[in-house]
Amino acid sequence: SSHLCILFGCAAMSSHGAAAGAPANGDSDNDTEGGCGGAASVSSAAGEQPSDTLGATVPGPGKIKAAVIHEDPRIVLYTDFVSPEEVEHIIQLCEKRWARSMVSAGKASELLGSSAATRSSLGQETVGETRTSNSVHLTFDESFVVERIAARVAKVAGCGLENVEPLVALRYEPGQFFKTHHDGAMRPATVFVYLNGLDEDGGGQTAFPHLGFQVRPVACTAIMWSNRLPDGAADRRLMHEAKPVLRGVKYAMNCFVNAMPQRDTSNIVLVDRPGPEQG
Repeated sequence: SSHLCILFGCAAMSSHGAAAGAPANGDSDNDTEGGCGGAASVSSAAGEQPSDTLGATVPGPGKIKAAVIHEDPRIVLYTDFVSPEEVEHIIQLCEKRWARSMVSAGKASELLGSSAATRSSLGQETVGETRTSNSVHLTFDESFVVERIAARVAKVAGCGLENVEPLVALRYEPGQFFKTHHDGAMRPATVFVYLNGLDEDGGGQTAFPHLGFQVRPVACTAIMWSNRLPDGAADRRLMHEAKPVLRGVKYAMNCFVNAMPQRDTSNIVLVDRPGPEQG
């Protein structure tokens, strides 16, 4: 039977087959810098691949470059993590689907303790005044672009594809923000993608108050950090916030790695390709 080959940069057909206030499941603002490439061979069985080959011809990025921007805890910046064409495609998928972003209502002890690793979700979700952005939860089967970005996340985070949560697109309009929060100890890693950039005076930075620095949105880049200490408890140094947007509209995407499998990916095979260049 025919198989679909989702390459790291492009797609081609082949005949071979938290403390309270943390982002809700699939929402936020490990470092394996190498092995960033990868291809996914996906079964063509009904319901197991993106419908109607949507996104199959959308070109991906060229060579991804990685740079460590904070040593301890380690935070890595990826340049050209997504392509402009992928950004346009993701934003088109979100048209008329934007809804108010949610936050978790769990206890800090449940979300940030070492036992959180056995939880696959953050519990009850609700609208909170600490988070005013809008979100769209993307499904893996709605576009090849979504699936291959998830594969990219798995490769840089050094995890299995089954541990990548559904991706969540974000939109921050002027005045919108997400106050200081943690992504939860059940998430070993966060990859936060900036789909577009803002001017230096446009606001919208991702700030790490305990580390004393912040990252400005730059189009097609991503930052990755680990949310957990060696004992499995949350690394509270990684508390972070999305600063209010002052000018323009900020588009971004949450890509979380969960300690627990999120779906069956036995029909998908990731194949290593050269990793990102070190910058």
